Parts: sequence; C-alpha cells; structure tokens
Amino acid sequence: MTVYRPALWLGFSLLAAGAVPAFAQYDKVAAMGSDSSLTPKGGPASSPAVETGVPYDLPDLRPTGMLNDQLPKWLQFGLEERFRWEGTHNSGFSPGRTDSYLLNRFRFGMVLQPAGWFRIVAQVQDARPFLQNPPIGPPNENRWDLKYAYAEFGNSETQPVSLRVGRQSIDYNSTILSNSEWRNQARSYDAVVTNFHVDRYRLGIFAASVVAPLDEGISHHVAGNNVYGMFGGIDRLLPHSAIEPFVIWRVLPGIGVETATGTTKGKLDEKAYGFRIRGKEISNFDYRFESIWERGSAGSNGIEAWGATLGAGYRAENLPGRPRFFTGYDYASGDKNPRDGIHNTFDTMYPTAHDRFGIADQFGWQNIIGVRAGGTFEPHRRWQITGQYLNFWLASATDAVYNTSGGAIARDATGKSGAHLAEEFDVYTWYEINRQVHVGVGIGHVMPGHFLASVTKGAAYTYPYIAVELLDGRRVR
Repeated sequence: MTVYRPALWLGFSLLAAGAVPAFAQYDKVAAMGSDSSLTPKGGPASSPAVETGVPYDLPDLRPTGMLNDQLPKWLQFGLEERFRWEGTHNSGFSPGRTDSYLLNRFRFGMVLQPAGWFRIVAQVQDARPFLQNPPIGPPNENRWDLKYAYAEFGNSETQPVSLRVGRQSIDYNSTILSNSEWRNQARSYDAVVTNFHVDRYRLGIFAASVVAPLDEGISHHVAGNNVYGMFGGIDRLLPHSAIEPFVIWRVLPGIGVETATGTTKGKLDEKAYGFRIRGKEISNFDYRFESIWERGSAGSNGIEAWGATLGAGYRAENLPGRPRFFTGYDYASGDKNPRDGIHNTFDTMYPTAHDRFGIADQFGWQNIIGVRAGGTFEPHRRWQITGQYLNFWLASATDAVYNTSGGAIARDATGKSGAHLAEEFDVYTWYEINRQVHVGVGIGHVMPGHFLASVTKGAAYTYPYIAVELLDGRRVR
C-alpha cells in the first residue's frame, strides 16, 4: 500500500518554495531540547514573525490553511508531514554495525469545535521506514494508526476548569512523562485529564494508560499498565519563575524482578514525588532545577531511587548572532547490589528521549551522571546553530548502562570496568523556510569511555540526520 498520501505533494511544495538549503529542523515539541533549560524551547512555530518582528525568507505555503479559510471556524483541519534520513554507524559500539534509512511520518487531523467550551479532536498517523535493515516495527513503523481521539470540555489556558477524555498526549513533565515527538511513531495515552487554572495557580489531575503501538492498525493500551498523577504549578512565587510540584503513581502487572535467587516476575507499584523550579528572562538568564524521589515496590523488592537535573543558560542579546550559552548537570541513581532486596535504579518512566543525553540518544536517565555545555547562535534570521559537549559516568559501576527506552545495554556486576561511560560531541542546526516548512541537519558522535571499551567492542558511534518538516493548517494537539 505505497500509493500513499501527500509525500509527493510535499515534494512539489518544496520545489514551489524555491531552493531549500540543508540546514536543521527543529521539532516543535521535543526534537532539539530535551527538558532542561539547555536548548531553546518551543521551536520555530512558537515564535512566528508576526510576534517577533523577524520576517521569513520565503512566503507562506499553506494549502491546508487556505482550505480552512473557506470552512466555518468550528471545523478545521491540520496536516503534518515529516521526512528524516538518519544513519547509525557502529550501533551497540560494535564496528561494522551500520544502517541508513528514511523515516516518514504523516498526520492528518480534524478539530470540531461547535462552542468555545467544547471541542472534538481526531488525528490519524502513518509512520513507516524505508530501506531500514530488519527487524522493522515500532517506533519507526506504525501504519495508519489513531494518534488522537478525544473530547475536551473547557479550555485549560483560558477557563478555570477543563476536562479531556480519550486518546491524547500528556506532557506536563517531559523528564518522565511526555509524548517524545522525535520518535517516528511518538507516544499517546488513553486518558482522562482534568486541569484547573486560576490566576497564577495550576493543577492537572490525570489517569492514563500508555498506548502500545502496533506495526499497522489501531493500537491499544495494555490492561493494568496505568499511570496516575497530579501536577501543580505556581507562577511568580519567585521573580520570573514557576514552582511545579508533582506526584506520579505507576502500576504494572508484571515486570522482571532481580532477587537473591535469580530473576522472577512481580508487580510494580511505584510512586514518584518531585518538584521543578524554572525561570526565564532574568537579565537574559534562564534556569531550571528538578528533583524526583521514587518509592514503592517492584515485586518483593522495595524501591528507593532518585534523580535530579539542573540547567542554566545566558543569552548575550547585544552580540552578533545573539549567542546563548548553556550548561547542565544530570543525575539518576543506580543499583549497587541488585540482589539486596532494594531496587535503587531510577525509573525514567515515559520520557522525552531525544537530546536528553545528547542527540545520538544512546543513554537514558537511569544510573547515570552527565554534564553538558554548549552554545546556540543565530547567523541569519530564522536560522540557529547549536554545538554541545557531553560527558557521562555511571552512578553505580556495578549497575548497567541503560538506553532511552530503559533497556540495559551493558553491565559489569563486579564494577571492575570503571564508571566512565563516554564523551559526546553534537552539532545541529535548523532553518525555517517559511511558517510551514522547516529543514535541518545534525550529527552526534559518541566516544566510549573505559566502561564501554571494557564491556563492549568499544567502537565510536556516530548518528547523522537530515530532516524536513511541514506543518500546515490547525495544529492538532
């Protein structure tokens, strides 16, 4: 079934827009900035020229928007198309394990809003890879699925109470609960969410189950795999800052549990308690601090884990290119003795994966210490370039190193391989052709430290990508 969709239409659109320089794409939600105030937030579409006064180089190209202009305001459509070529060189830090493929993600959505306090949102998604080495499946392949299907009563930004029921995204806190838009399939939740918003006070209460994607067709959540939570917010309690306390309760019917006699199955009953403080526009400074404690049980084991992240940035507004410099520190606890009856490895839950620990996306927020520094500058209007350096260690040398999905990559239970994981160098850039089309390129290079050189074959890993994104019509979120 390859006669599919507006892929050809996008190619025509780009030709109509003129020559397209191969600069970088910036996914509006999570492509470039993980969650800590290190890389720019929001993306191109969040600060259009009409607000910033910075014009685009080429005029708008908005066929879906033109269609919406002819429709009543209570019926609007939205189109998204993303192409991304990416390569993996020395996957698993093994020489010769190389792949190169094209990812395409098409979304088409509808917003039906007969009243200001009520709307129905639906969006279909078709995500598939081309030329990728098998095995192939989610998250790269997810053909003709239902991305969103929910009803919303009230408006979370303009009205004091709102209720959203159905398949949706949840992104109160991208560190451990988000939709991870960089993935080709991304993440959805079957959920009930209630938001309260009065003056500077906010509170979100939700019950959700993450959708387990299928290769093709409408995906479903797994019964018993549930997450519940409350996210609060108080603006301006500190100058130019917000304080956001939260609690999350996660349950799973069956997980692998390490005991003194081996690995068994058990039930997960986990609570996460945390808070985030973030500030911006403080004499060109911005910052963010977040700390999370996890308690509960994993089978017969108790849970005692924690994680923290700290980031800060400064923008030199008066210098050419308005450079912004940033630095950050991340920590997530590990398990020193997996058979002592206490589970100490921090659970990253459902994070925004991309750029959490570099754009190569080799490590997750579990049993890790990471430091980061870099800068972003704007050589031309609507064009940003970012470079960064990262260095990683294991929090516990006897625990494993984990990937962005929580899977163990490698482990030395003796701890004799040391704790230094790797260093990473990244360069990425994005350019907005016009309000709808954004293009870009990036490359991340990971050099194994003593630990990876000892427990793997120790080959350096390289991840390049080139991306083109189209967003037209009503944004479906």
